[in-house]
Amino acid sequence: YRELNSRANQLAHHLKGLGVSRGALVALCLERSIEMIVGIVGALKSGAAIVPLDPTYPGERLSLMMQDAQVAALVTQQRLVSHFPAHSSAVVSLDTDWETIATQPRTNPVSTTSSDDLLYVLYTAGSTGKPKGVAMSHGSLVNLITWQLQNSSIGAGGRTLQYTSLSFDVSVQEIFSTLCAGGNLVMVPEQTRRDAVALVQYLVTEKIERLFLPFI
Repeated sequence: YRELNSRANQLAHHLKGLGVSRGALVALCLERSIEMIVGIVGALKSGAAIVPLDPTYPGERLSLMMQDAQVAALVTQQRLVSHFPAHSSAVVSLDTDWETIATQPRTNPVSTTSSDDLLYVLYTAGSTGKPKGVAMSHGSLVNLITWQLQNSSIGAGGRTLQYTSLSFDVSVQEIFSTLCAGGNLVMVPEQTRRDAVALVQYLVTEKIERLFLPFI
């Protein structure tokens, strides 16, 4: 947790240096990894709200969401940069740019974020037309996570699988209900995630205690 906080702080200071501030929107296009969690926490620490973008989406859809949200910056990994058509947002690659980001302070940035400020904007599938951004405030997530912590037997040290795509709201519940409880968030490899037999074995091997799955 100390290392996560330090790295997220450095990213937050770096984003602030690029002009990101309270109320701005930062797009996140990251594969499931430690960098994804650093990206989420770091962007929020900068005062911005996040706009999760699934790297498997077509470039046209990614471009539409970025333009519609008018994002101030894109936090990604170098191998995913080519997914995006030309755009004017600042680009931060957490792998190739980390040497520069690591020169930033590890201290917590000053926060003026309120419970009414935006936390994230998630886009609908657009199956009935143009995808639309659905906004969520910090206060709404705090209420959800507070309820989750009060009604869950998984606490400090509990192992939760990070299974859902960042483009679905359940991922926010997976991530923050675990981090706020001091639990262990296990990042399942994408290939394992898509293989039911391998996934079951992974749950056993990794001693997973909690898994969020949609009803079918």
